[in-house]
Amino acid sequence: MSHDQLSKSLISTFFPDFLHLVAPDAALRLRPGEATFLDKELFLDWPDLGRRREVDLLARVPVEEPDGPPVLVHVEIEARAGSGMSQRLWRYFMQIRLRFDLLVLTVLVNLRGGRPGVGLEVLQEGLDATAPVVFPYRVLSLSGCLADDWLSRKEPIAWAFAALMRSKRWSRAELKIECLRRVARSEVAGIEREVLVNWLKTCVKLTAGNAAEYERLLALEENKEIRHMETTWLGKAEARGMKKGLAQGKAEGKAEGKSEAVGLMKQALLQGLERRFGAVPEKLERRLDAIQSVDRLAELVTRALVAPSLDELLVN
Repeated sequence: MSHDQLSKSLISTFFPDFLHLVAPDAALRLRPGEATFLDKELFLDWPDLGRRREVDLLARVPVEEPDGPPVLVHVEIEARAGSGMSQRLWRYFMQIRLRFDLLVLTVLVNLRGGRPGVGLEVLQEGLDATAPVVFPYRVLSLSGCLADDWLSRKEPIAWAFAALMRSKRWSRAELKIECLRRVARSEVAGIEREVLVNWLKTCVKLTAGNAAEYERLLALEENKEIRHMETTWLGKAEARGMKKGLAQGKAEGKAEGKSEAVGLMKQALLQGLERRFGAVPEKLERRLDAIQSVDRLAELVTRALVAPSLDELLVN
């Protein structure tokens, strides 16, 4: 699963908490726990005829007022803050408003970059002081925030977001451990816990040096509960990947099934390597990409758990 999909899964799973973080006043007037997520493929026409346009998340949320019409919450997630987002969000807003004829609350999430924290941005267009276009939207930018503050919050999604923030107390490896510790010691369970751990383990990348520090910290007795949680998550993730990959790759010898199986196994392998050794060198990634055997990839997934180094991984 891509980082984009993982972020969408995180926000949709903890949607009520997310809305209280980014738009607390609006959240009090809504019932976010009853939100339903809509088809994100909005239009095939304007402004690019025939081009499929898709928003990241679009939720229909009931209001507290009896018999009041629902509100649409539109969320866009950017890996890094960039220029031109105001215009893009405004175009999405117009299309959503025209299609559904409902009030729209727009939220932009910047995983990296942007003004730290939660804020309100306003797009204005016009020739004089009476601008005909005034478009406000909420923005949450993570990387400049202080992780220590967010880890102290009660909302589980805040603990996940904290892993991408800066810290005055911890290194990157220590911060990742602290985020996982917050999850391990919480009452969050089931699919919600799995979503948190999956996001923290997959989206939070460490350099080789930080990855080595992370493994050292993980081995400490005080982090036993984190090791157990990580092992449980890893077992479930690899079991799903192996089961789905092998089933699709071998069922009736279908070429498309085998192709998808190979992709799933490569993803599981790269995640395992990044977890143990940090960023995978491009040269090794190209060698792994050339492997088309499901059985060979399954073998390498297992070896990735015990190989002393990346150099030893492909040694027969």
